[in-house]
Amino acid sequence: MPSLPSVVKEGVNLPDSDTQCAKGFPMPATPDIVGIGVCTVDHLVTVPRMPHRNENMTALNYDRQPGGLASIALIAAARLGARAKIIARIGDDDAGAYIRRALAEEGIDVAQLLVEPGSESNISVILVHEGSGDRSIITRPPTGSPVSPKEFTREDITAARVLFVDSLNEATLQAARWAKEAGMKVLLDPALPYAQIKPLLDYVDVPIVPEYWARALMPDQPPAAIAERLRDEGAEIAVVTLGERGAVVAWDGGTIAAPAFPVDVVDTTGAGDAYHGAFLYALLQDWDVPRMARFASAVGSMNCRAMGGRNALPTRDEVDQFMFDASL
Repeated sequence: MPSLPSVVKEGVNLPDSDTQCAKGFPMPATPDIVGIGVCTVDHLVTVPRMPHRNENMTALNYDRQPGGLASIALIAAARLGARAKIIARIGDDDAGAYIRRALAEEGIDVAQLLVEPGSESNISVILVHEGSGDRSIITRPPTGSPVSPKEFTREDITAARVLFVDSLNEATLQAARWAKEAGMKVLLDPALPYAQIKPLLDYVDVPIVPEYWARALMPDQPPAAIAERLRDEGAEIAVVTLGERGAVVAWDGGTIAAPAFPVDVVDTTGAGDAYHGAFLYALLQDWDVPRMARFASAVGSMNCRAMGGRNALPTRDEVDQFMFDASL
């Protein structure tokens, strides 16, 4: 395999620090990205096929990993070289302790990962089909209260350059308002349908929505038309992700298709979250939109090569080499 030519690459600068996380990544100082959203523990099992009713099936393997829209997006961005902080609620259970430890090991600032006594953290059981990598997800929602806007300050948000949100509540709405006023970029991965999340969209620069969400909004329209509607409603860059078919991206320069990259798919869990994380990183680089979209497609595709949402998340050098090889 030919090596990528040595070049001086753009990138966010990591701080000089003697403090290292367990995997060797520098612990973040002032964050580039702050995320408010879902954190879970994912229990993943690979099965030869999806089980029938009342069937007793033996799993081919098992793994436990951090999951959730915000968690995986921020881990993806951190692996690429960005500094990231999460604001979220966990329980005081074993799952919450695992979430905190796993995120800290990836270099995520967990100082505002808030613990609610007596509550249970979010847990998902994910069945992964061995042949296709498709998965079915069973979630036990958290029992704690949502994060309150009283639990963080304007400076907690505006110290960063990009805000990630995944749902509409008082905390995300306040954070998005502050971010917009400060000239930050706000990226959305919607966990709610359009009608419920619309008030937040008024503050979002980059909505990146999955195809099923887009189809529910405009059932009879192609993905490009849906991306263009979101752009026309105020988005700077609007993206509809299409799984193995890549994504459609609309901005004031036009509308393009950004194909996925061919990989040997093991598990599609977290591919969309990885795409969001890569786009967060790309926004920090001030690249043109086609480059952002191609880079995010590469990271989303690469994340399908191993089980779970984080095992195959790449570093920036690995993405550059992957894209270089794909261009040959």
